[in-house]
Amino acid sequence: MGEILSVWTLVLQIVNFIIFSILAYFLFYKPFKAITEERKNIIQKNISTAEEIRKDVEKIKQELESKLNEIYKERERIIQEAMKEAENIKNYIIEEAQNKAQETQTKALKEIELAQKKAIDEIRNTYIEIVTSLAKGVLKEVIDPNINQKIIEVATQKLKETEKN
Repeated sequence: MGEILSVWTLVLQIVNFIIFSILAYFLFYKPFKAITEERKNIIQKNISTAEEIRKDVEKIKQELESKLNEIYKERERIIQEAMKEAENIKNYIIEEAQNKAQETQTKALKEIELAQKKAIDEIRNTYIEIVTSLAKGVLKEVIDPNINQKIIEVATQKLKETEKN
């Protein structure tokens, strides 16, 4: 009978183990599995959200880099335009200075020519006066005063005509 009891004990232990396994499955494993599944889903959702955020950040980063490149290009364009404008201004100032210098030179040459002409005219007038005085003095003693005056007038006229030519 000891053996029968032991077989029955063994059968009862197996039945107890099966019942305990079924109870443990429903009481512990199934809720644990549901919690882990829910946690897995939350983690998966967070990973998906993080991936979307990473993509959005990457897109924004590319847009910002593109805008930054556009800003650099615009800056370079503005610098080039400023350099061209500065070059144009420099050329304008140089041209204006050259024009002013040319005008000053032309004016100075005209003034020199005018002064030279005036000096020549003064020299001629002085020459005419000296020649006339000499002629008056010489002819006064030799010729009649009316003829003397007529000769002086003709000589003076001839000298003036010669000077003009």
